[in-house]
Amino acid sequence: MKALTVTLTLARFLSLSVSMAINNSLSTRTSGLCEYLVQLTPPGIPGAFMPQCDANGNFLPQQCAKSTGYCWCVDIITGGEIPNTRTPPGTVPVNCDREFYCPYGWSRFGRQCFIFIDSPKTWVEAESYCMFEGANLASVRSPEENHFLQALTREETHDFPPTWIGGHNCVNVLFWMWSDGSRFLYENWNTESNTKTSEHCLKMNHGYEKKWDPASCDTRLTFLCAKRV
Repeated sequence: MKALTVTLTLARFLSLSVSMAINNSLSTRTSGLCEYLVQLTPPGIPGAFMPQCDANGNFLPQQCAKSTGYCWCVDIITGGEIPNTRTPPGTVPVNCDREFYCPYGWSRFGRQCFIFIDSPKTWVEAESYCMFEGANLASVRSPEENHFLQALTREETHDFPPTWIGGHNCVNVLFWMWSDGSRFLYENWNTESNTKTSEHCLKMNHGYEKKWDPASCDTRLTFLCAKRV
């Protein structure tokens, strides 16, 4: 009963943090939010806005509406418009790829800012903490990014503590997804850990090889937040 309660709580929480309908014909592992929305948009509707996506299924940093000629910059994961970037037709659009900087205390890798929080919380508490900072629990998209995050945890603790990241399978135990809505492009599972179905939240730095492993979402662990810049 407790496991069911945790699963239902996570499902309700994540439906608020990433407002996406579930379509069983789409693979959660291989569809970014932009690509997902494109597939949900009925074709042939006059004036309907169709977001432009990159090769990873995320939003291109600049979006333009063909029907109006307006262009604006967006968060490439959520698609949210960046304030004061909308330009009318006939004007020079804002450079959405300009250089950005991380807030104080955050570390940059690619176009994301990360922070390690050495204050153990449950997975839901950790995600709530990150969202308050305008972030989510970290999603990991490459071996290089994974190594960067491991180095970040070690820099703060002089160890590799088990640490929450943003993976979960509380919506469907057969599919792992990231809490920020991005694609599950890279995996670093501990041997056989991906077959576990009773533990629904993802931690890194597990075992001797410091792999990923599912864990009870009620476990209190340190965690990593990430936000786009």
